[in-house]
Amino acid sequence: MFLKARRPSTDPRVRSLLQKAARRGYPHVVELALGRLHNNGDKTWLRSRTIVITFEECWPLAASLSISRELSSKRAALLGVTNAAKQKDAAGLGALAYAYQEGDQSMLDCVPDPSILRIVSEALQRPRAFFKWVLGQSRARRVGDVISSAERYLSAATWQWDKACILAGAVLATIGDMPTIESVGPTSGDFPYWVALDKHTPEGKVALAEVAKQVHTSYRRLIWASFYYESACVNRLLTSPWWEAEKTWRLRRAGLSPSEAGELWSRASSLVRERLLREAASLKVLVETAPSSPDIAIQNNLLL
Repeated sequence: MFLKARRPSTDPRVRSLLQKAARRGYPHVVELALGRLHNNGDKTWLRSRTIVITFEECWPLAASLSISRELSSKRAALLGVTNAAKQKDAAGLGALAYAYQEGDQSMLDCVPDPSILRIVSEALQRPRAFFKWVLGQSRARRVGDVISSAERYLSAATWQWDKACILAGAVLATIGDMPTIESVGPTSGDFPYWVALDKHTPEGKVALAEVAKQVHTSYRRLIWASFYYESACVNRLLTSPWWEAEKTWRLRRAGLSPSEAGELWSRASSLVRERLLREAASLKVLVETAPSSPDIAIQNNLLL
């Protein structure tokens, strides 16, 4: 007899739910999504995404980031992000630096500091030289801890834009005083499960495409309006100028100002929500139904 290895099961709905719940400050929903992903065997993605979520949503928390093989380490990191006010400059700077590295310079008129943008862009090409340099800029323990976490976990990021976000966190740690992270209590009310069904899920793509036609706009405009005015919503946002710059630049590329994007989403959001109510209810039932233990699942796949 031997054990048949259990193949990981990916579910974009639950993956999306994990980050949306962390952004909005719903620790119970984060734990439900975390448990479902872990029991589905989606462990490699979960490790990588926990690291990226920390840098994307609240990069100063990377100073205490410690991810091991144990589920408890991912849980501690994700709940730390969930229960904190968000600081999203690493997400903004990383996205802009990735685009710049790809040859797009259209953001230069709206970024806080073009030289910082170029540093992160160059770091994507020469990470080893970058870390040697940036560690020399460290003058405080917390700064060094963020940089060390960035160096340790950079390889865990799958996509170049995620790597750029991690590198951005390392640079930001060396600029001025690191932001003091404030705790925020759990968000009251029920979590709106439909917001997890956005452009990262098949159901969300269909709903957004249908509503784009209904409100006479392009799919591209609607997905970015929905991202910045719904999917990216957080429980509390600390001052994040790089995030605001990235938002302005991205919407401008879609032919929208921030105010126009907000107005577009105010017209479209209820229509998208109505189309996703059934799928949202199904997602809620899925994560709230306790899955069987992975060990039991493996035993059920014994081959004689």
